[in-house]
Formats: sequence, C-alpha cells, structure tokens
Amino acid sequence: MNEERVIEIYQAILDKRRKRFPNHFFIGNEGKTYMRYITCYLLEKHLTIPIDKIPFKVGANTLWSHRLRPPATLYGWNYYEVIDNAYPGQFKPWQFQQAPDNYWYGEEGKRRAIEAVKYVIEEKLELSMEEIPLKINFHFFKQHSLGGAFTLLGYSPFQIVEAIYPNVFRPWQFAHVPMNCWKNEEYIREAMEHFLFQQLHFPSYKEAFIQLKRNDFTDFQLTGLFQMAFDSRMNNVKHWIKNQMATIHHKPLKSVPIERLLR
Repeated sequence: MNEERVIEIYQAILDKRRKRFPNHFFIGNEGKTYMRYITCYLLEKHLTIPIDKIPFKVGANTLWSHRLRPPATLYGWNYYEVIDNAYPGQFKPWQFQQAPDNYWYGEEGKRRAIEAVKYVIEEKLELSMEEIPLKINFHFFKQHSLGGAFTLLGYSPFQIVEAIYPNVFRPWQFAHVPMNCWKNEEYIREAMEHFLFQQLHFPSYKEAFIQLKRNDFTDFQLTGLFQMAFDSRMNNVKHWIKNQMATIHHKPLKSVPIERLLR
C-alpha cells in the first residue's frame, strides 16, 4: 500500500468516517513503515508542527489522543519510540519535555544522564575544556532539557561534570560552586593561588598583600569566595595572606597552571 492510501485511511479515522484500521494493518516491517507515514503526517501536516519543534511540542498524549496508542502497544513502543520510528536517530529521548517512563531510573538512567550531558557538551555545543566550568551551570541543564539528568546526578554542576570527566576540574572553578566548597581549606588555598598568581599575576604573597583590593574579587567573579571564605572582610583576606607568607617563608606556593588542571 502506498503512502497516499495509508494517509487516506488514517484521515478517515481522524474524521470518524472510519472506526478503526484494517485488520493486520500494522503487522511486520510494512506495518512499521505505515506507522512512520502516519506519524509524520500527524505531526507535520495535521498538527503543523515544525520538525525541529517536535521535542518541545509533542508528548505521549499528542500521539495517543490521535489514535496511535493501539499500534504502539502492538510493538511495545512508548511515545518516543513511535517518534524514533518516524524520524530515526533524529532526536534524543532526553530532548523531550516528557522523558519516557523510567528513562532516568537507576544505574541505567545514570549512564544515560552522563551520556546526554556529554553529548551536549562535546557534540552539540563543542565546548572546549576551558569553557566547561564557565558554561555548565544551572541554566545549561534547563536550556538543554536535561532536568532529569541534573536531578539524577546530584543537583550540582561540578558533581555532574566530575562524573563525566573524573579528576579534571576543581569545584572552585565553577560559577556555581558546590555547597560547603568555601569551608574547605584546600579549595580556598587552590582558588586563592590561582586568583592571585594566575589571574592577577602578583609575583609574591607580599605583593598581593599590598596590592589586592576588594573589587578584584568582583572583577573576577569571585564574590562567593570573598563572602563565604572571608566573611566579606578584607582584613580576613589579609590575615589569610599573612599566614601563607609565614608558612612558606615569604615565598608563594607554586601554583598549578590552569592548563594543567584542564587536561
């Protein structure tokens, strides 16, 4: 049966001029081809949904309310599998507003979540390693329909990136640092060393003690460090620097270049 005739039968069902599809209509590979014709017709012609908008406008109810649930049940398909049959490989399940049932569940869901985030980072956005800490934030997960992955992997951009790229980044590199990051002395020291010697290019702690200003934290988007680690007081910052000077006999600890951290 050609596509035109398949669509005529389906349109008659939508118009209620026909009660159901013919017997054995969806059997075998030919039936799956008919299902593809019908799905594409429903979304593109009958509902006039642009193909690139399908993940945002189509859910299970869209298909089931237009008589596609019985044939989907015949194949054991969920709504996403119906769409994937019509548009093979064109969409990812997590791109849809309504992820398939149990898609993010358990260890398999965690694996899918990691793959989804990695796909957006590497394939869709082609982010460099240097860009990852700057661009992977709460907005990133909402913008790319990754709310399920965000929930499953720990509600923290750093923790999620750590699951994908273990031991590559440090939590203080992210715009949204993990909770309690600035209560960790090691993270404070690492962040301050990078700030003072890599970003502000001070030659020593002594020079940093003299030259560092409150506005420097704001200019480099480190207000969280200033507020949480130093209680928004420059006296506390200066006290911390003096302690470092005493510990290393007036020589700054060798800082780790950001390029090494991002390898």
